[in-house]
Amino acid sequence: TMSDKIAYNAVKLTRLGFDAATGWNHEITTSKVLQRVIFLETVAAVPGMTAAIIRHFKSLRSMERDGGLINMFLEEATNERMHLLTFVTMRDPSMFFRASVIGAQFGFGTAFLLAYLASPKFCHRFVGYIEEEACSTYTKIIE
Repeated sequence: TMSDKIAYNAVKLTRLGFDAATGWNHEITTSKVLQRVIFLETVAAVPGMTAAIIRHFKSLRSMERDGGLINMFLEEATNERMHLLTFVTMRDPSMFFRASVIGAQFGFGTAFLLAYLASPKFCHRFVGYIEEEACSTYTKIIE
């Protein structure tokens, strides 16, 4: 569908920006891997938390149950946070790195929030493609 194509291309564009931001040139060193995965995990929790918040407020407004999706999205956000905390035990990010995370979360979080309000379906597809990219990245790192 058109939504699939847009989501796929948005992920490819996001990937290019992410590669540039983390200095990824496919030269795999421990330092670069940790920098990349720590940055990735700080942003990876944004979609789950955003979806949970929006669905939570919708449930409050409609005064109806959500069917368990709020908890599922919160669990996903928590899972990504736990990945981050695991990687942070291996490397302590600098203050500049931490500041760039705040900027990235603000930028990506705002864009994802607006996109989710416009089309949750698109956002779920976008996250699916992002997860595929993450699997590809982690596979390359392991190999």
